[in-house]
Amino acid sequence: MQGAGCTALLVAVVSRKMELSRAEKHVHNFMMDTQLTKRLKNTAANVLRETWLIYKHTKLVKKINHSRVRTHQRKFLLAIYALRKVKMDQRKLMDNASTITDMAKMQNNMYELVSDMNTRQIIIDERMVTVEERLSQLQETIDSLPEVLKRCLQQHQETLDQRRPQNTLHPDMAARLTTHGITQHTHTLVPYTHPLTPNTTS
Repeated sequence: MQGAGCTALLVAVVSRKMELSRAEKHVHNFMMDTQLTKRLKNTAANVLRETWLIYKHTKLVKKINHSRVRTHQRKFLLAIYALRKVKMDQRKLMDNASTITDMAKMQNNMYELVSDMNTRQIIIDERMVTVEERLSQLQETIDSLPEVLKRCLQQHQETLDQRRPQNTLHPDMAARLTTHGITQHTHTLVPYTHPLTPNTTS
């Protein structure tokens, strides 16, 4: 059991060490593409050669050698199989290269998206702080509004008192005088009699 665990750990460490970086993968893909291109040219040349030999031994000779024709046909089929295999390897290599490129692009896009989200979050936080400050100022203004109204009413009342004539009593003073029983003296009117008017009392 311990031996199997040690073997698995050793394989994991070795595979991790042997794993290529992104730049090394690009170089490896480039070299593999070059080799596959050379192999593709060679296999295509083999297909053309075997095609020419089959045509030569079937059409350009007086007596057909069937064994040689079958040999070249067999080589022709092998060349076609090799050509298909090289094309398949090229397709796989292109898929792997596209996957690496797509992963790099996806990583860049994700990084830009996260950066954009962080920037927007910072802007939203700043706006929230500004809104809270304005709400606090508005609350302070509303709290001080009754005092301001009271002061304005007092100033208005003082202005009215200054404009009122001095010989008139303030309504509060008149009410106080009435409650204490002080009444205003009125003059009695004596009827006027003309000197030439006869006295009717006698």
